[in-house]
Amino acid sequence: MRVAGARGITRSRIPLIAMLALAATAGLAGCEGDNGEDTTGPSGPTGPVGPTGPTGPTVPPTVPIEDGGPVTIGNGSTLTSEQIEAIGGLVATLDSAAITDNKAVIQFTVKTSHGGPVLGLAATTLRLGVAKLVPSGGGLPSRWQSYINRNATPSNTATGFVPALASAIQANTESGTAAGWQEVGNGVYRYNSATNLATVTSPIAVAYEPALTHRVSIAIDLSGAAARALAPDNPFRDFVPAGGSVTSNKLIADTRNCAACHVRFAEHGGPRRTNEYCVVCHNPASVDPDGGESVDFAYMAHSIHRGENRDQAYRVWGFNGIEYDFGDVTYPQSTLFCENCHTKSAAAPQGDDWLSNPSAAVCGGCHDAGLGKSGPAAATGRYTYTYVHTFAVLAGTVFDDGTCGGCHRDQGAAGSILESHRRDDRLSVELGRAYTYKILGTTGTAAGQKPTVKFQVLKDGQPVDVKALTTGRLRIDFAWSTDDIHNVADLTTGAEVYAQDEGGALVVEIVRDGPTANMAFVTANGDGTFTYASPTALPAGVNGDMMVVLEGRRAENGEQVWPSSATFFPGKARASLVEQSRCENCHEFLVAHGGSRAGDPNVCVICHNSSAGFAEEGIGPLAFGAWMHNLHDGNLGDITFPQESTARCETCHKPGTYSAAREKALPISTAAGADARAVGDDTWDSATAGTCRGCHESGAALAHMTQNGGVIGRVGGKKLVPSTATESCVVCHGPDRSVDTARVHCEAVSVGTCTD
Repeated sequence: MRVAGARGITRSRIPLIAMLALAATAGLAGCEGDNGEDTTGPSGPTGPVGPTGPTGPTVPPTVPIEDGGPVTIGNGSTLTSEQIEAIGGLVATLDSAAITDNKAVIQFTVKTSHGGPVLGLAATTLRLGVAKLVPSGGGLPSRWQSYINRNATPSNTATGFVPALASAIQANTESGTAAGWQEVGNGVYRYNSATNLATVTSPIAVAYEPALTHRVSIAIDLSGAAARALAPDNPFRDFVPAGGSVTSNKLIADTRNCAACHVRFAEHGGPRRTNEYCVVCHNPASVDPDGGESVDFAYMAHSIHRGENRDQAYRVWGFNGIEYDFGDVTYPQSTLFCENCHTKSAAAPQGDDWLSNPSAAVCGGCHDAGLGKSGPAAATGRYTYTYVHTFAVLAGTVFDDGTCGGCHRDQGAAGSILESHRRDDRLSVELGRAYTYKILGTTGTAAGQKPTVKFQVLKDGQPVDVKALTTGRLRIDFAWSTDDIHNVADLTTGAEVYAQDEGGALVVEIVRDGPTANMAFVTANGDGTFTYASPTALPAGVNGDMMVVLEGRRAENGEQVWPSSATFFPGKARASLVEQSRCENCHEFLVAHGGSRAGDPNVCVICHNSSAGFAEEGIGPLAFGAWMHNLHDGNLGDITFPQESTARCETCHKPGTYSAAREKALPISTAAGADARAVGDDTWDSATAGTCRGCHESGAALAHMTQNGGVIGRVGGKKLVPSTATESCVVCHGPDRSVDTARVHCEAVSVGTCTD
């Protein structure tokens, strides 16, 4: 969906010359019969003036769609691209829902993203779901049960493929019919369902229980390009048909939590947008016959997010026999942070149910190694699950689903579910949040000077005695210059030599699983702060614009602890193009190199700078921008990006920071030459071309870059000259230019907004 920057529909205008011709034609008609002779008769007396006639009807002005005007949409198939862009997206609200004569009756409103009414919506675009909430019982959590179901047969007809099941029950929705459809006007519609909830017997019997919580939810399923671009979020209503308040519900994962990483769903071609609609079909009575897997929402979502770490890859087949193998999904954080999806809130009042309602069917999506199942039962369409733990003390013991809560609870044999998840990466992050690293000041940061760094380590706000540290790691890093980090140590001889191999920072290890020799140069200041005084002068390449970093993991009771690193700029600060908070929408907490580098992504550039390239590993540029683009686009392994496209640049970037490389950005090394310290023998790319090629890697794209001053893979001859001296990218791709980078990336995003 493209909301930002929507343009209006092209409106025809009659040219002036055509208007003149029209007027001339009208004038000639008034002179019909004129042959050059005077045919005018004598003038008669002027008659009396008649009374004023009634005022004629007022013709309303035409309001453009982008200004909130109406639009007639049908099923969407005839909408032009200009109309789709002008509409921006649809907004649907479910105004009322009830069960009358055992059938769902709803009224809803559909508007454009600009507030204009959507007229002429076809009945066939409606997808109506109706389900009841079966209460918890027998140790199992409550579950949604759809009234509308189908008996699905395998969709994969490939020769040699053997489906797991001959058929399986799947929940379904009702497609709107003309008989139940009424357009009230001004974007308002009513629909009377054809499904009699009291007589559902096929393909499974579902008893109508009006005293239970029921959910009615809708999708608008358009055709053509409009299906993905315009489909609205799915409104829903939870109510009790028999009357009274809803006292039992199952709102456990707010769609907005998912949007932090996925931005916006567009499933089944586009119209399935929200969790609350999805669970009406994706409930325990829905099974994929091809692979035999449940597509219950909890089990499915857990299995997908567990991805490559699952014991058995989660595979299902969709319509038209398309296989979806989620065994290669890479999750960008620890799956132990359940609350990133499941958080109690006004929109998800049962968001903390995961803490008290374990089950084999739900938890088995992640913990699938011991999961067993039988069925599905013909009468219900559901599997019956069991679980076998891998712990030696329980090895071979089969537990029935519904008994999990006996041990997995506060004071239970296995302890609380939250405590069970407080381990490994999650524990490292949680313990790290107790620590604060600070750099309080520096002196002597010019070439030839011996720098000092005043710093502090706090735990729970209290100073830590750095001199007493015997575990973990603590280090101070020096990098320069902040216009664009390069870490070149010698600018005086023309040799241009890096301070460390491949442009790494100058590193001072203070603790590395015990104090190092550098601890002798650390002095306690008596107030909980410490000062490191370097015995070594800074090299000639330093110009005072330095970046200083305090970093390192801690260790507690054998556990790794990951505190956030601290950065300090004694002179001019380095401009930041990305934000930690944006990265952590998906990553929970940024951490690398075993926890030694954590927190602010700017820390990474002390080594991942324009000089970083590792020929021996054959992985090309490690400059931060190029490295991140390559990673997120999947070029350096099997990384999967959780959005439809990497074109949504502001997932990571601050607005206005990605039209081209920064003005003083240096060429980036893609591989070190024979001398790992020498600048001039590196293979290199110019800054913008080398960064953009991480996503734009086709031959045509690379040719376009080089034709406009970009350099790709040049061997030797690299100098510390900004790439803007040769690259002309901003002429066309700069802000408000003909091919503005932000605009064209935005236009490539079809789901959700592309900017803040």
